Amino acid sequence: MRLRDFLTRALGHLARHPARTALTTVGVIVGSLTIVTMVSLGIGVQQEMGDAFNSVGLETVRLYPVTDEANAFNPLGQPERTKLLTPELVAQLEARDDVLEVTPFLRLPNGVHMTARLEGREAQARPWGPRPAQPLEPFETPARTLAGVADPPEGGGGAVLSDSLLEELGIAEDRYAGLIGQAVEMVLYAPRGESQAFELQIAGIEERTRASVALASPDRLEMLQWWYNDPEYMAHRGYDEVAIKAASLNDAVQIVDWLDALGYGVQSLKTMLDMANRGMIILQTMLGSVGALALLVASIGIANTMIMSVYERTKEIGILKAVGAAPGQIRALFVLEASLIGFLGGVVGTVVGWLLGKGLNWLALRIMEWQEVTVEGTFFVVSWWLVLAALAFGTLVGLLAGLYPAARAARLAPLDALRYE
Repeated sequence: MRLRDFLTRALGHLARHPARTALTTVGVIVGSLTIVTMVSLGIGVQQEMGDAFNSVGLETVRLYPVTDEANAFNPLGQPERTKLLTPELVAQLEARDDVLEVTPFLRLPNGVHMTARLEGREAQARPWGPRPAQPLEPFETPARTLAGVADPPEGGGGAVLSDSLLEELGIAEDRYAGLIGQAVEMVLYAPRGESQAFELQIAGIEERTRASVALASPDRLEMLQWWYNDPEYMAHRGYDEVAIKAASLNDAVQIVDWLDALGYGVQSLKTMLDMANRGMIILQTMLGSVGALALLVASIGIANTMIMSVYERTKEIGILKAVGAAPGQIRALFVLEASLIGFLGGVVGTVVGWLLGKGLNWLALRIMEWQEVTVEGTFFVVSWWLVLAALAFGTLVGLLAGLYPAARAARLAPLDALRYE
C-alpha cells in the first residue's frame, strides 16, 4: 500500500468511532496544553528578565564592601566591614580607560524613621534610590515622572517625592508643577530620642505606589553622619555599593578580575543573568514535566484503544493478510493510527494552550491593575520550537503507545483471524 492508502484507511477507521477517538485524544490534549502553558510561562518570564538586564547593560559591574563573616549577623548594628568602598577607590575606577561611569551609593539603615514635612503637614516617608544600574523587576515598568526631574541632583540639596507621599500630605495633583523648587523638610527620628530636620528642594515628583522620597548621596551622607553621630562616617564605613559601567563585556571581565585581586566582593549583571537563566531552565523543565506526565498517562488510554481496535478488527486483519498484506504493513497501519491520535491531540492541545496563555496573561494584568500595580509584559510566550516540541512529543507518545497493539496485530495468523467471531 502507498502512504496515501495508509492515511486514508487510518483516518477512516478513526472517523468510524468518533466518540472513542475524541475521548482518547482528550488525554493528549490535556498533556499538550499543560506543556505549552507551563513552558510558555517560563519562556515569558525569562525573556522579560533578559530585557530588564539588557536595558541596564550586561557590562555593568556591582561592587560591595567585604564584611566580617564571623560577625555578619549583628542585631545591634551593621556588620563590621573589613574592606571599604572608599572615595579613593571610586577615583581609581573613574581614572580607568575601560570604565565609562562609576556610581557610588549610600543606603540609609533599615528601619529608619523618616518623615516629610511640607506646608505644615507631616507624613512618614520611605527612602529609596536612585540605586545605580538597577535592572527592572520582570514585568515592571519604569516610574512615570509627573513633574520636574526623575532623579535628585547628584550634588545634593534636592529630593524627588512620590505622588503617594504628596497624597498623604493632602496635596492635589494639579499643584504638582508649582511644588518644583519649593522647600521640603526631611525629618529623621533616632532611637536615642533625638530628631533632626534636613531642608531640601523639591526637584521632581514621580508616580509610585509607596510614600517615598529619592535622595542623592551627599544628602544621605549627611543623614548617616547625624544618625550614627559620626562625622567621619565615610572613613569608618565607606559606600554601601558602587556600580561600574564598563566600555564592553570584555572590559567588564578585566575589571572584575582586577577587583577580585584586590579582595572586593564583585557581582556582574551578566553573571546574575546567567544564574537566573539557569534557574529558569530548571523551572521550565519542572513545569514541562507536569505536562509530560499527563501525556504518559494519556499513552495508556491510546494503548487501550488500539488493543480494543485489534480485537474488533481481527477478521479485517485476516482478510488483509489473505490478499497479500505483509505483517510490516499491518504493523505500520496500527502505528500510524496511534500516531495520528497523538498528533491530533497535540494540535488541539497546542492551540488551546496558546489561547489559555493569552487569557491568563490578560487576567494577570487585570489583577495587577486592580491591585494598583502598574506592569507591562507578556507572561506567556509560545515560541515556534515549543509548538514543534509539543506536536512531536504528542505524536511520539501516540507512536510508542501503538507499538504493542501493532505488533499484536502483525503476529495474528491469517486463518485464525478469519475464523474469529
